[in-house]
Amino acid sequence: MFRVHSYSGWRGLWPGVATTAALLGAAAPAQAAPFAYVANESSNNVSQYDVGAGGLLAPLSPPTVAAGEAPRSVAVSPDGRSVYVTNVGEALPDETIPPSVSQYDVGAGGTLSPKTPASVRIGCEAIQVAVSPNGKSAYFSGGPDCDRVAQYDVGAGGRLSPKSPAFIQNPFDPTAVAVSPDSESVYVANNGGGVSQYDVGAGGRLSPKSPARVAAGGSPRGVAVTPDGESVYVTNWSGNSVSEYDVGAGGRLSPKSPARVPARGSPRGLAVNPDGESLYVANEDADSVSQYDINPVSGALSPKARPTVAAGDLPEGIAVTPIGQSVYVANEFGNSVSQYDVGAGRRLSPKSPAMVATGELPVAVAVTPVPTSKAQCKHGGWRRFGFKNQGRCIHFVKRHACTAERDRIGHQAFREKYGKGRHHRHASCNCVKHAVGAR
Repeated sequence: MFRVHSYSGWRGLWPGVATTAALLGAAAPAQAAPFAYVANESSNNVSQYDVGAGGLLAPLSPPTVAAGEAPRSVAVSPDGRSVYVTNVGEALPDETIPPSVSQYDVGAGGTLSPKTPASVRIGCEAIQVAVSPNGKSAYFSGGPDCDRVAQYDVGAGGRLSPKSPAFIQNPFDPTAVAVSPDSESVYVANNGGGVSQYDVGAGGRLSPKSPARVAAGGSPRGVAVTPDGESVYVTNWSGNSVSEYDVGAGGRLSPKSPARVPARGSPRGLAVNPDGESLYVANEDADSVSQYDINPVSGALSPKARPTVAAGDLPEGIAVTPIGQSVYVANEFGNSVSQYDVGAGRRLSPKSPAMVATGELPVAVAVTPVPTSKAQCKHGGWRRFGFKNQGRCIHFVKRHACTAERDRIGHQAFREKYGKGRHHRHASCNCVKHAVGAR
């Protein structure tokens, strides 16, 4: 079916877990819970949700906060305390609404409140934002009328300010941007062709690698890096494929073999499961999500046994929760977010309900981080996530590691492994005690 594209077109828990949930409630502050945010391009606002039991999204109060004109992307800082939204702006016959970046503080209950200032000007339209894992820099990809990549410092209180220089030229319609886990490389998918690759130097400033660009498929629109930093994937919107790359010395990209794998109609957003075992791709014109296994040695992609699952109308943005139990997809023409469970084999299945309502034309979704290892809680790291002490942070990690273990091996196997005979209701507590997967 022919579609008229908007700007984006180019341009329940098992019995016994309640005991652990109660322990979690006593062990972790509200800030540690995941929250989700959706940029709504037409209604000029951001929907905000609590990620509740079973990964189900529930609107916060208020359900939305105002953004600028035509918000296009949303990103959360690594410490979960700041949210950034790019606003494309709009040129009108009698006035111009300039491009900007809205910046918010994340409150104790996940609600957003504008920083001071509430927004910062950006030289020309910014399509996507990525915050470096070290939390020191934010990078913005331009658009068809903005052949540049902007670079900003993240200062006190998470406030943005332009670096010097504020941008570097990129004449290939930069569309999407991602930062390596070590914060030393930046990769940009160019709608005009190829993937630009940059070194991150002193002060977080970018400089082109050699070569400055590598080939991709037709109209690259999305880019993602694996958690180990060893692979990069790029969606090719007009090529109906995903390019896959090895990350070599100096963060330089080289094509895997094969260089591309097939995808469905107009693949756009993509996200890697935090365990690095799966890749999920939102297919705009196929109203579906492609799901791939990632080879643990080579990083090469292969379709899962069920290669796609249904989504809403024109899916675009996609995000995975920090411990990889849920996936969310923004359906632009459906004014909704599809929500999925990540089950055995990291395969997706719709939650109940399968979708939740958003504002008008949702195009991007992001989820706040939570600690996923005990190491992240140590050496003062617990403060970063808003815990009262290190012990509570570690308990949070243990509990969520056990939840992930239960989902990975299945409920019955989990009961048999940790239930100690007939006392299956104690399985979750036993797992937490032994700190499975929380190293």
